[in-house]
Amino acid sequence: MREIRLYDSLTGQLVPVSAGDAIRVEVRTSPTGFDGGVNVESTRPLVLFSFLERFLQREGFGTKFLFDSPTGEDMLYELSEEQEPLSDSDSAADHDTEMSLLEVSRSDVDRWVNVRFGAGRDGEEWEPASSGGRILLSDALKHFGHPAVALYLLGTHYSLPLGDASTGLVTGSKNALRIREAVKTLVPDQPSPPDMRHYMEAFRDALANDLDTPLALVVLFEWVLEAERRGGEVGDNDLRVMLEVLELEDLAAPVGA
Repeated sequence: MREIRLYDSLTGQLVPVSAGDAIRVEVRTSPTGFDGGVNVESTRPLVLFSFLERFLQREGFGTKFLFDSPTGEDMLYELSEEQEPLSDSDSAADHDTEMSLLEVSRSDVDRWVNVRFGAGRDGEEWEPASSGGRILLSDALKHFGHPAVALYLLGTHYSLPLGDASTGLVTGSKNALRIREAVKTLVPDQPSPPDMRHYMEAFRDALANDLDTPLALVVLFEWVLEAERRGGEVGDNDLRVMLEVLELEDLAAPVGA
């Protein structure tokens, strides 16, 4: 199993995450803006948490996620999966899973890694964008699309403040288009060349080292550049896997699919 390290904001150190460890997620920003709308920038901690959860699951870590409980400092909420009971007409394949929060005592948690989203390494709170510079999530999705929004949010390490949303979304849109165009030149549903496998390893290493999404994206585009240099006949499997890990698999789907 690949070693995964995350920055523990309580100790100020990168620490290895073991299977079964608890991760206390500290979110320092609210996704709701002053006018009640949801801004692109302020959804970043929620996007990062979702990505971290799925990444650890893919890597085989049975990790628990904890959040502060409003009932007191001695309690925590644990994110838990619960399956809805089957009805007579349902099959096991249609069995839905719901997420719920269970209250647990801090004293029952042997060890946790404290991951802070929405603030700097030193605990410094980031200044929210001015009302004139904020872009509503609904507007960003409508004008730029989900891939551009995701590429913008994942293109900066979670320990650093995001850049200008307008510039970042335009760049994200261009990068999404480049990936789509690259996919068209690849051989669909075929293995990628073995001598390009090191890109996949570097991609996974980047994410395992404190969730370094910007470095992972650099590696992804290096793979694309190498595939373009080879001029076709490159299987698309590795690129599809990397896009799936980043939850960008729709970039590999035909337009309109």
